[in-house]
Amino acid sequence: MLKLKKMLATAAALAIALSLLSGCGSGAPGSSDSASGGLVRSVNIATQAVGTSYYTMGTGIAKIITDKTPIQATILPYAGPDAWMPEFNDGTITLEVISSMDMYWAYTGTVNYTSPSEDTRLLLSGNWSNHCTMTVLESSGITSIKDLVGKRVGYEYGGNKLTVNLIDAALASVGLTIDDCVAVPLADLSSAQRALQERRVDCIFTGSSTTPSSVQLDESIGIRVLPLGDLTPEDIAAGVPESVQSVLDRYVPGATALVCPASGTVKEDTVLTSYPIQMGVSAKLSENDVYTIMKAIYENYEQLADVHAWGADWTPENYVVENFQVPYHDGAVKFYKEAGLWTDAAEATQDALLK
Repeated sequence: MLKLKKMLATAAALAIALSLLSGCGSGAPGSSDSASGGLVRSVNIATQAVGTSYYTMGTGIAKIITDKTPIQATILPYAGPDAWMPEFNDGTITLEVISSMDMYWAYTGTVNYTSPSEDTRLLLSGNWSNHCTMTVLESSGITSIKDLVGKRVGYEYGGNKLTVNLIDAALASVGLTIDDCVAVPLADLSSAQRALQERRVDCIFTGSSTTPSSVQLDESIGIRVLPLGDLTPEDIAAGVPESVQSVLDRYVPGATALVCPASGTVKEDTVLTSYPIQMGVSAKLSENDVYTIMKAIYENYEQLADVHAWGADWTPENYVVENFQVPYHDGAVKFYKEAGLWTDAAEATQDALLK
């Protein structure tokens, strides 16, 4: 009898241990957990490299999801959307902080995307980013994009097509091409910043005006942001010149020229290329998952203003945009309808895209 009791006790202990092990598993993105109401256990958020504004905003979103829902969110930094899109397509990545252009290009399989990422959906629209496309050392004597003829310009950025297109557009805005300069291949933003600091290039792309690593670079060595088209704020007071807007429409459709007020790396009001920054989400996530995530962001969006300057514009009134080019996720639409943010115009656009 004693031997039988010991055998039963051992079997019970083993069963409990196995139960605990199975319950403590982190769970791959896309796997659900009945203990959390059938929600996915974890999500991965793709952003651009550490030190970029995309990464900083992604960390703020990840904290909200992790703290305010049963879902664990992890940030995965990449050189750019080109690099993470294969993993978005296979479901490893389920959320992304991304430019509106890259999301559209990926969704349609155009520009540098060889096939459409049909599971791409829009979660929310955030801020308009002022991008410091052409940046030089303050001590260089370079004060305009036209001065870059024959100069060493950082290029390629690991195949990040948006960055390349921004540079091409900036050069074209004054009638130049990269062939008028000396193109220097660079892997990513951080390698570009090192190259400028070490005087191996004369001009680089530095992200947005408030990119943390570029602000630190400015504090370290002093940098100057060159205005798009060599324009002054007065030049676009009555609207963006057609010659400049047509260049933007060609290289970065959806972008325009706006006056960036002095902030971060920008020392005075400066005309820069600007475009929407958004969050994409995989259609592989369920309606309930996305509804839960969107509700948490909506109820805690004020935290994002303390994370990064972009966060001040990641507010409910900006979440649903007019003329969106990628359909919203059903879970986001469900929440927006309950919150009173979804409009008849949005419904018509959504229907047209899904057809």
